[in-house]
Formats: sequence, structure tokens, C-alpha cells
Amino acid sequence: MYIEYYIIENLLINYILITCTSAISKRYTPFSKKLIGSIIGSIYSVLYIFKEFEILFTIPFKILIMSAIILIVFGYRNIRDYIKISIIFYLVNGFISGSTFFIIYLTGIKHSKISFIIICVYISCELLKYIYKDIKMIRYMETMKKNIKVSLCGDIFECVCLVDSGNLLKDPISNDDVVILSAKKLNNLGLDIDTNNINKSLELLDKRYLNRVRIIPYKNISNSNMILGLKADYIQIGENKISNIVLGITNFDENEYDAILSPSILQ
Repeated sequence: MYIEYYIIENLLINYILITCTSAISKRYTPFSKKLIGSIIGSIYSVLYIFKEFEILFTIPFKILIMSAIILIVFGYRNIRDYIKISIIFYLVNGFISGSTFFIIYLTGIKHSKISFIIICVYISCELLKYIYKDIKMIRYMETMKKNIKVSLCGDIFECVCLVDSGNLLKDPISNDDVVILSAKKLNNLGLDIDTNNINKSLELLDKRYLNRVRIIPYKNISNSNMILGLKADYIQIGENKISNIVLGITNFDENEYDAILSPSILQ
């Protein structure tokens, strides 16, 4: 392979690696710094050809060179931020190297095909960004979900609740917070609530719930409407019992959670 092709290959691959690290760490990095980091990485790769520079490719020197590239490209804010970006940079290198090797092994195309290597690295980078995004979303959803207990007229049931700042509903009379609850969760209590017909639901409602009834107005992008609310005895999150909560009964269909809770309730 001609050395100029080898330099171009490493320059482009290094640029993709740095760009991928920047995207995953959500750190803005100017093109000039990405280019400088890519050039340093390419020069370092070229030195591998010369035996007199073998010492530069021992583990301590590899760590030193990569650390220098990270400092030049991403700068230094604090030790925690530096360690975070370093870990992401090493993981990106490991993942892309492994996946690129796998693609080459799977297709049988020789390593000497420079354009193919660059395409493999780019595909691996894009794949890693999607995987990382999905993992972050799963972790976010897990941290935003709470297992809660609800007491309604002495009956206690459990549900999984999503903490969502978009739930700003309050009872207009008492100003109590509203927890949006799937109507299905009340079936076990013998409550068959038709969320599309409040009057019909009130007619069928057991007498012991009548003094708990609240009518909650809400708005969305397309229209305004009313939902039936029932004043709970309390909801329990961990060891903490919270009173003055209205259950807004709706017909949303989600497999991951049964209720939607405002973060203000947790404060």
C-alpha cells in the first residue's frame, strides 16, 4: 500500500472516530480541532511502519498519545469530564475496530480496500450512535418510572408511574395535583369507567365514590375536554405517603406504565 493512501485512510478514520466521540458525549468540537486530532493520529499511525519507533507503540505510550489527542480536541474542564470523554473515546475505538473487523471477516474483502474500510468505520460509527441513543433512552425511562401504591376508599392497588413534567393538571377547585391513571387499573375494584362518557360513568358509579368525584378540564393541541377524577386517600412512593391527590381517569394505552405523575408531587 502506498504511504499516501495509508495516511489518507487513517486521517479519515480518525476524523470519524473523533466525530463519533463528539456526538455521543454531546460535546461541540470545532472542525479545526477535529482535523488537528485526526492529523496527529495519522502521524502516529505512520510511525508504526518504522521499526525505530516501536517503543511508541507500547501500552503506556498509546495511552499517552490518546490522552494528548483527547486534550487537544476536547479540551479540559475538570477531571470527571475528562475521564468521561476518555472512556467514551476508548469505547468508540474498541467498538468500531471490532465491528469493522467483523464486517471484513464476514464479507471476505481484503483490508487493502481503503474505501471499503472507511465505509465500514462509518457504518460502525452510525450503528454505535443509534445503540448508545437507545441505551440512554432505556436508562432514562427506567429512572423516570416509579412503583407507587394508590389508596382509593380504602382499596389499595399498585401501578407503575411515569414521571412526566408534561403533566400539569390540577383540580381547578382544590388545586390538588392530578395523577393520570389508566381506567384499566380500576377494573379490579369493580369500576367500569367509560372515559368517553362521563355522565354514563357517574350513573354507574358506586355511592361510596360519589363524594370523591372531580371534573378535571384539560387541553391538548387539537381541543379541550374534561376527564373524570376521583380523590384518592393517598398515593405511596417508597415510604412516603402523599395526600391531596386526584386520580384523572383516562383511556391511554401503554404497556410500560399505568399512570403519569408530575415531578412537582415528588418535591
